[in-house]
Amino acid sequence: MTKAILIDPTEQRKPARLTVPEIPINAYVSDPAQEAKKYGRENLVRIYRDMVYIREFETMLDRIKKEGVYEGIEYQHKGPAHLSIGQESAAVGMAYNLTAEDFIFGSHRSHGEILAKSLSAISKLCDDALLAIMRSYMSGRTLSVVETFAKPGDVKQLAINYVLYGALAEIFGKITGFNKGLGGSMHAFFPPFGVMPNNAIVGGSGDISTGAALFKRINRQPGIVIANIGDASMGCGPVWEGMMVAAMDQYRTLWPEDVGGAPPIIFNFMNNFYGMGGQPIGETMSFGVLARVGLGINPDAMHAERVDGYSPLAVADAIERKRQILAAGRGPVLLDTITYRFSGHSPSDASAYRTKEEVDLWRAHDAIIGYREYLVENGHATESELENMVQGTIEQLKTVLTAAISPELSPRMAIEGDEIAEVMFSNKQRERYADREPEVLLPLEETRWKQTQEKFRFGLDGQGKPGGRGKWRKDGAPGMGEAPGGSPGNGRHP
Repeated sequence: MTKAILIDPTEQRKPARLTVPEIPINAYVSDPAQEAKKYGRENLVRIYRDMVYIREFETMLDRIKKEGVYEGIEYQHKGPAHLSIGQESAAVGMAYNLTAEDFIFGSHRSHGEILAKSLSAISKLCDDALLAIMRSYMSGRTLSVVETFAKPGDVKQLAINYVLYGALAEIFGKITGFNKGLGGSMHAFFPPFGVMPNNAIVGGSGDISTGAALFKRINRQPGIVIANIGDASMGCGPVWEGMMVAAMDQYRTLWPEDVGGAPPIIFNFMNNFYGMGGQPIGETMSFGVLARVGLGINPDAMHAERVDGYSPLAVADAIERKRQILAAGRGPVLLDTITYRFSGHSPSDASAYRTKEEVDLWRAHDAIIGYREYLVENGHATESELENMVQGTIEQLKTVLTAAISPELSPRMAIEGDEIAEVMFSNKQRERYADREPEVLLPLEETRWKQTQEKFRFGLDGQGKPGGRGKWRKDGAPGMGEAPGGSPGNGRHP
């Protein structure tokens, strides 16, 4: 807290007009020659591969929930499965330029985000690092199952199978899942790859993510934080609280420059145009273009931008540019990433609130089909190569599914015993995250709190009994004391 912040009435009463920054709308323009130079054939094809992994993974879940069978493999899954079929491009583009040191907090439907971030981390980590992670996480319990069906030798392919299996086993509530089956579909996470928990509370990641970004900022830790939240979460308090805390002026005006400026956070709204209760645009909210909200947060309008989430390269470009803003300490950032879910809110949702015509219109723009055409037209891959990739993914997921539903390979956590207690009631404490002395803006004795502490007046004594009119008690004292200066109080506020 500062000693004083002067609010000058002369300045505050001046007539003037505010000007606001322009907000780009779908500003990315594809340049195939430059994209080929920047990404290279291998990475451009990998983007397609990652989208296919997500699409087929969630298609598998959808069929399991609705039909009880996928490619001849029968299974009854009684848990939730909030799917993001159709949003794969937005997830893969978001993750492309992120590293394991970057954190994402998932949206209400986060399977695709988890897979995209994990696959991106795998592409960037060396084999030794990947092996160390897989062998150490949960004492290698997940890896031991994956090694029963994955071919040895190719560490990155082993890691891909590890992620597919670990996520699926977690969704199915198996003890070999990433979180011993206790996270399930809506709370799965994998910290070694920077995949932090998503939240079943709509918009719940808004303020949790801000806390994580503030932690990075204070402790000078590398990486950024992305809060993946839905468009309907704009009507939720945690989102507004998170944005307000992330945008506080004091990071620029009071905090030391060497700490790094504002918390490094991107509020990435996965805008699929629907919430559980209706359409935010035109019905439940009035912003028209979600990115417009940034204008009300700070003079930079949160560097807000609407991004075409049906182009993975447009999203990757946006994250890359906004990351530079965060590195300069000029955050926070708001991205309005437009996308669309073909599936219902959940498998039990028949999507009666929208027309078949609308869904068909978006299916005609399917990002996977469009990006596949882009790869073929620009000579990065042939149709047969990409089709073989799709068929290979299906076969891979059949193997993963078989292992995940096996009661022998993938049992559930036993109700009896100490397994649940060890997770839920560990009694573990972490005293500190660093050994350095705490940094403060002002010495305690110079703060407003300390200066006003002696003026606090209480109607009750230290035992909660009425202290009598005109009496003072110093904060923390067992009984009543005198007013500052040794004179009795007058019963009025200081």
